[in-house]
Amino acid sequence: MLAESFVLKANLFENGISISEGAKKFLNSKSDIWFMDNSYITCTGVSMHFDDQYITVSVRPESKYKLVENNEKIFISENEKNLFEATLIFPPNYMKGDIFIGGKKITKYVNTYTDRIRIQAMHGCANSCKFCNAKESGYNFNDIEGLDEAFQIALAQSNASHSFISTNNVKDEDGLKKLTEIIEYFGKKYCDMGLDLMTSPRGFTSYTDSSQYAPYLNHIKDNGIQGIAVDIELNNSDKFKYYCPEKFLIGQENYFRFIEQAVEIFGVNHVRSVLIVGLESLEETLKGVEKLAQRGCNPVLSPLFPYGEANIPPNAELFILAKTKSEKICEKYGIKMGPLCGPCVHNTL
Repeated sequence: MLAESFVLKANLFENGISISEGAKKFLNSKSDIWFMDNSYITCTGVSMHFDDQYITVSVRPESKYKLVENNEKIFISENEKNLFEATLIFPPNYMKGDIFIGGKKITKYVNTYTDRIRIQAMHGCANSCKFCNAKESGYNFNDIEGLDEAFQIALAQSNASHSFISTNNVKDEDGLKKLTEIIEYFGKKYCDMGLDLMTSPRGFTSYTDSSQYAPYLNHIKDNGIQGIAVDIELNNSDKFKYYCPEKFLIGQENYFRFIEQAVEIFGVNHVRSVLIVGLESLEETLKGVEKLAQRGCNPVLSPLFPYGEANIPPNAELFILAKTKSEKICEKYGIKMGPLCGPCVHNTL
């Protein structure tokens, strides 16, 4: 049986939350940037902690759920009834975006989300996934010097316990080499920080040459990377081809091959993969959960964030059912659902 707090979280993902005038006034007195207006749709809104849950929830004035203030405390309310006291997670000051490095806002280089810092090796993506807005951000690489300067500012201002390098997908072999240079630099310099890498299956020069996977994974581990996030997104082949055409060309079999080898090299609880709940049938999602769990990979359930051609209304009941059934599958294989860090579950189920 899932906790009442998770049921509320699922409903907040479906309905969003409104903000009372009293809560706005109180929050404005605490921080200039309690609302995250982020370029990534999965990290936009208000980040908070209530009971044992973390969430970044979109702000919708029409929502039946409301943040209210009472005696200098914030509560999540429904129909005038306070459900849970909430603690807002305020972004560090640099997230205002008023610091410029090399002519670009610092938030083009790094972002802090709850308990982790995201290092953006590049801006934009060569892929055209129909549920993601990264393709709208252009396509260019961040230079290492600018990234490092930005990262050090983020470290100084954040209470983050870990960081990850986000790579997105590139167009060619030269792009893969540039990403590897960035990964090597940060992995070596910050090897004591528990850096993870978010990547598609890849080797030194190719996404599809699976003979390069193990050598590449060993190489980046030797250079300080301690965990891998490789997001399969969807289990159903037809849905995968439609919504993720470039990932489909890499091949689902290569995704699972890469994940298997990553678990062998980095170990259990060091490899995770996202499945999106709401773009395919629950049955297909659960098949994906089982394929990941039986390979020793931590499945991560992402609620669908409506966007573009994936403009499907989120469904709290579906999120609750997906979580319940996925936990049972993972228990069968002795695998935990990811992410393993509590605050990092702010935009997942």
